[in-house]
Amino acid sequence: MRRVSKNVYTEIYYWGCNPSFLTTTDGVFMVDSPQQPIDAMRWREKMQEFGRIRCLCNTEPHGDHVAGNCYFPGVEVIGQAGMKARYETASVLLTGSERLEKMKVTDPDSVWLINHPDYPLNPPTRLFDEQMTMQMGNHTIRIMHHPGHTAPQTTVYLPEEGVAIIGDNVFCGCMTFIQEGNPWHWLESLKKIGALDVETIIPGHGEPVTKAYLPKQAQIIEDWIGLVEGFVHRGLSEEQALAEPL
Repeated sequence: MRRVSKNVYTEIYYWGCNPSFLTTTDGVFMVDSPQQPIDAMRWREKMQEFGRIRCLCNTEPHGDHVAGNCYFPGVEVIGQAGMKARYETASVLLTGSERLEKMKVTDPDSVWLINHPDYPLNPPTRLFDEQMTMQMGNHTIRIMHHPGHTAPQTTVYLPEEGVAIIGDNVFCGCMTFIQEGNPWHWLESLKKIGALDVETIIPGHGEPVTKAYLPKQAQIIEDWIGLVEGFVHRGLSEEQALAEPL
């Protein structure tokens, strides 16, 4: 577990995203949940050492950010308005037999937790459109819609800590997965994140960074746009583009 400011912690070595949390005088605020069930249980135990877990905010709908929600029963889940339907779609994969069979090979310690009756699905129920601000104890928590890597992509800004937790709008030291991303929205959101008064940015994957890393992430997106535009200008089909050497 990595301490990135006085009251903010993250874990960059779990299989999946970087789950994080803020400790306040009125409990713990989570951001994203561990992908592997056994990791989610261990993460819960760590957080409970700091107080009652009050809220969980998901930064996006992909499984590596929401699969562990169910292991925090009774914890209110916050998400951008587009998250609810996406979670319902993802839940089929989270509870399916295919995941169970795969887990028997890749993570046998987690098998007993899959579809456990004590841990039902826990979708976002407190939704926002563009932004919401909440007070938890001695901390202000600003939650903002910054679409890019996914349409409901969300940033959690903690002004008293000088920290922004931004999910997969930044990948540090690992491959940037475009997936369903809208590159133009992504570039605009990176500019908005860069305007925040923060010392530390916790990405969805990889080491925490400063704002100095944002131009590098933007360049990756711009290079991808240029590559695809080149294929289009040459009149290549999707199959021909995929066959092109990089």
